[in-house]
Formats: sequence, C-alpha cells, structure tokens
Amino acid sequence: MTSYIWHPIWEEGFEMRYEVCGESCEESAYDAMESDMARMTLLAHKAALFERIKQKIEQEEGEKLDKIAALLVGESRSRMKEEREADKEYEEFRAKLRYAFGE
Repeated sequence: MTSYIWHPIWEEGFEMRYEVCGESCEESAYDAMESDMARMTLLAHKAALFERIKQKIEQEEGEKLDKIAALLVGESRSRMKEEREADKEYEEFRAKLRYAFGE
C-alpha cells in the first residue's frame, strides 16, 4: 500500500508549494514532518531577521531613502509622460500620413 506524504518544496522568497510523495518516498511521515518543521523554523528565523534589517535601515537611512524614492518616482512619471506624448505625436503623424495617401 502506498502512503502519500505532502512535503514542501521551498521556493525563493518566503513561499512554498507542496507536492505529493508516493511510492518514491524514502522518508516516513514522521521524518517528513520533522524536516518540514526544521525548514519552517529556518524560514521564520530568516523572515524575522529580514524584518529587523528593514527596521534598522529605516531608522538609520529613512530620510535618505525617502529622497531617493522621490527622485525615482519623479523620473518615472516624467518618462511616462514623455512616452505618452511621443505616442500621441506618432499617432497624429500616422493619421496625417494615412490622410495624405488617401487623397
């Protein structure tokens, strides 16, 4: 009789997906659960450390990061506006060209 064990496959970041382990499993259900718990502990530790690092960076460099973010957002908006204007001008050119060929 085949026993099926759901075990996680850890993905980059802090997400995981599961797959079914059937006859090819070499782990018992207990071994798989123990392994999962060890992985979850490591994942929780990494997540907590990541949050602490973010908090420390925010404390020490928050104002500088705000200025950098404002510059990046401003530049992005400027580029999008220029692209929209260029697209509009190109469409006007195409309409004029179609009109010219239509005459």
